[in-house]
Amino acid sequence: MRPESPVDRMRLNHSRRNPGARLLVAALLLLSLPAPALAAPQKHSEYDVKAAYLFNFGKFVRMSKPAAVRSSFDICTLGHDFMGPSLKSLADNTKINGLPVHIAHLDDISAAKNCAIVFMSATEGSHIREDLAILDNADILTVSDAPDFLQHGGMIQFVSISNHVRFGVNLDSVNRTHLVLSSELLRVAASVIGKPSFGASQ
Repeated sequence: MRPESPVDRMRLNHSRRNPGARLLVAALLLLSLPAPALAAPQKHSEYDVKAAYLFNFGKFVRMSKPAAVRSSFDICTLGHDFMGPSLKSLADNTKINGLPVHIAHLDDISAAKNCAIVFMSATEGSHIREDLAILDNADILTVSDAPDFLQHGGMIQFVSISNHVRFGVNLDSVNRTHLVLSSELLRVAASVIGKPSFGASQ
């Protein structure tokens, strides 16, 4: 029997009845997965793990005001698309907040207006500050693995701790929008900048 991949684990959790509990368990499972070097020919790459996290972040976010009507839950990537295949596999025949998940690769941040989540690859380099400025105050969850992403105003940054993929959260950036992160997500974050806004999701 082949070992379960992060994608397999996410699909297994879709079948459980308690959404909050199953996703928290999924996040904790991911924390136990090592992040192998990108050059190493591993079955479960670092980007498989990051894709599984990214896919599930949307299930830990709600709006503090009525949101615009969407026909799909769009997870968008900007820069080198390392995670595309893993994200598309996760999104196949699944839903977030009752909406079918659509994965899109952006050529430019100006095309992000319909995205629920935008992952900015570290390959964006110095353009990340400009990208974040364009999305400033937009109700879009911004995620990256770029160094100092949180300090530049991003919301969630992937980091490597003891050779495992973890993430930090900048609530000050989140609080400038109508997004609210679940306390379940914050409990498994490696670090949190700022404090939850009033009425933060439990």
